[in-house]
Amino acid sequence: KMYWWWVVHLWVEGVWELIMGAMLAFVLVKVTGVDREVIEKWLYLIIAMTLISGIIGTGHHYFWIGTPGFWQVWGSIFSALEPIPFFMLTIFAFNVVNKRRREHPNKAAVLWALGCAVMGFLGAGVWGFLHTLSFVNYWTHGTQITASHGHMAFYGA
Repeated sequence: KMYWWWVVHLWVEGVWELIMGAMLAFVLVKVTGVDREVIEKWLYLIIAMTLISGIIGTGHHYFWIGTPGFWQVWGSIFSALEPIPFFMLTIFAFNVVNKRRREHPNKAAVLWALGCAVMGFLGAGVWGFLHTLSFVNYWTHGTQITASHGHMAFYGA
């Protein structure tokens, strides 16, 4: 069961969130006219925080499968840090749109970029944090909260 969670969690944290950030950066470069270097600096910070918090944060899936007790602590701490990259992604999107050098005629693309960041933060960041700590996860693991967290996070992607 432990390796199953590695596959699932690293696919979400190590692949989907990074693809989401890269796609968002590409769209924002095209629709805002902000320098690519500025966007790349933000993207590097977001990627670093995603990987740092996401890899060790996988431990929040180990609470109830018989792994050593230290995963209660490590999983809770690093899982609590996992919303930070999503928050950074949201701040990044709004900052870039506010600093844009041109008004793009495709308003839907700009709103999609902002909505994607906000829904990713709400689904993965806020809703995920609500049940990531071990003393809360004991009661919410495997419930509708888990499913809605995942689906709302992917709605942002």
